Amino acid sequence: MSHTESVTNGEGAGRAVEMLDHMPRDASVDEWGVFASTTEALTLTLLTELVRRTSLQPEVPSSVSAIVDGVYAAELDHWLFISKLYEPSTTKFWIPDALFGGAGDALDLTAVGQGVAAGEHLFVNTYLVGVTTCAAAGRPELARYSAELAAVESEHRLLGQTLAGASPPNDLGFAVFEFDRIGQIEEALVGAGFGLGEQGGSAGRFYDLPQEPIAPRVPVSSNEPR
Repeated sequence: MSHTESVTNGEGAGRAVEMLDHMPRDASVDEWGVFASTTEALTLTLLTELVRRTSLQPEVPSSVSAIVDGVYAAELDHWLFISKLYEPSTTKFWIPDALFGGAGDALDLTAVGQGVAAGEHLFVNTYLVGVTTCAAAGRPELARYSAELAAVESEHRLLGQTLAGASPPNDLGFAVFEFDRIGQIEEALVGAGFGLGEQGGSAGRFYDLPQEPIAPRVPVSSNEPR
């Protein structure tokens, strides 16, 4: 089976989920899981729009398009995995225009890089909370899966830093564990102008998670947690 076929039907992610289905539920893990699923739905929605905008801008370097395509492919893998475990609280999102550098078809790669780096800082933190929460609840496999997700989100943060022109872009010795509760991360996201199912505080518009996500244009490996 090709990468595109396995990703779009979620078969690989499904195998990992089956291994977790017998585990007992825990309220704290469920709260984390719903938020993680919601943020992955947001990320996939955002990246779908970013892929659309980069495809309309011939001046976007091919190396940048490859980065965007790779991030999209990875985030689709994330969504196909986490959404089988937890339903998102919403699939409708208010995304600030500033993230893309403007409304309509505008695209400013520096703005995109800054937004991606800031967002991935929060999403790395989300999965670090997941490691602690799942381990405390006696869910070691899910804790490790959360660490695997955090590792890739950290790669995406670095790519954002690179687009934004940070020097050096790899500027951390340890991932920053700024927030230890999901509610704090959600507040930071809303504070940045995003809206989870409702209008955000910055100029922007609503975007809906695609019912049928587009197939990734480039393959990535390790498409499911181990």
